[in-house]
Amino acid sequence: MDPITIGAVGFAALFTLIILGMPIGFSFLSIGFLGTVYLAGTASALSALARTPFTWISDYVFTTVPLFVLSGLLIAKSGIAKEMFTAANVWLGRLPGGLAMATTGAIGIFGAISGSSAAGVATMSTVCYPEMKRYKYKDSLATGCIAAGGGIDLMIPPSLGLILFGIMTEESIGKLFLAGIIPGMLQISSFFLAIYLVVKFNPSAAPASSLQKVTWKERFSSLRELWMVAALFILVLGGIYLGYFTPIEAGGVSSAGAALFLLIGRRLTWRVLIDSLRGTVSITVLIFTLLLGAMVFNVFLTLSRLPAALADLLNSMGSPTSGVLLILALYVPLGMVLDATAMIVLTVPLFLPFLLGNEIDLIWFAIMLMMMIQIGLITPPVGMNVFVAKAVIRVVPVKTIFVGMVPFLIADIVVLIVLFMFPQVSVFLPNAMR
Repeated sequence: MDPITIGAVGFAALFTLIILGMPIGFSFLSIGFLGTVYLAGTASALSALARTPFTWISDYVFTTVPLFVLSGLLIAKSGIAKEMFTAANVWLGRLPGGLAMATTGAIGIFGAISGSSAAGVATMSTVCYPEMKRYKYKDSLATGCIAAGGGIDLMIPPSLGLILFGIMTEESIGKLFLAGIIPGMLQISSFFLAIYLVVKFNPSAAPASSLQKVTWKERFSSLRELWMVAALFILVLGGIYLGYFTPIEAGGVSSAGAALFLLIGRRLTWRVLIDSLRGTVSITVLIFTLLLGAMVFNVFLTLSRLPAALADLLNSMGSPTSGVLLILALYVPLGMVLDATAMIVLTVPLFLPFLLGNEIDLIWFAIMLMMMIQIGLITPPVGMNVFVAKAVIRVVPVKTIFVGMVPFLIADIVVLIVLFMFPQVSVFLPNAMR
């Protein structure tokens, strides 16, 4: 068989192992190693296995991953997630579907500090769902807004998805962070509108306001405990934007700032610190195993010449736009079997030759990629975020969650179209960066 065919067979074998339940990182590693043995010999495969992981992981940029993860976990473990929801509810609770809007807003804020889609869904499922059930929200709306809102974490900085994209493409992580702000706000607004329209046409979906009349004093008082989140967000992004520190240094600033703010707020207990450090080690090992396996797999892909063949195929479609549309469409079925991290490390090296060859703006493409991954994560029949929500909220059938997902899926598609038609929405802030 020719190398390109071997590359295609390798992909088929990779997905077979994943479907059979092998951890994704080890699936990458095993197929990458065996494929390299077949194409270049055992000596080359062993050399790639020894050299490639060390070359990548010793890169200074990888320090951003555990540092931003630690920052998010410090905030999450301190109990501020519940107060985010409480504050959002005070501001939005009297609107039609206000509790669902508060949930979406709280997940958006949580995304600004955790950067993890699964973490946002799991955390807010335990905090928000019982409250919405108390006010007789329909399960479809209650679970739908949680599972869909978790995807916002991929867009709002410090997004792990954007960090990984920056690592894989050597694009500026700081510019990627800035690029996600306006689309993230646009996405939250579209979810608010979707909730409003659902309740307007079906009042029984959210039958009662969760609050009596709230004064402006009570609204601003509800924000008192969230100053740490706001300060951390401004510190990190403001420092990057103004050039006081690099995006890589921002990871250290973020984790140190989170610890300092929690200490000032008397929330940094030994239990919070130990749980956060343990969680950071666990998540970092998971991500690095995935990355290391993907790097070995990418050696195999390069030898197979599959990325170059794919670039030629996409170029033959007649226009770069058609090629980009085809690439983006592939993320819907991928979201049925892979999580966000796996999709990024698997596909970005595959499509990068085409993107660079056609001078596609990588920052704009990264934002489009995050949107498509979010759509893939909530698309039936196997949206990953849906099953994270189901794992926490066991009493609600998966079918009900998917029904509640439809308005948010439509909202995501509308935002995707806007971002595709008007690239300046994504690249305005990065272009203004010093």
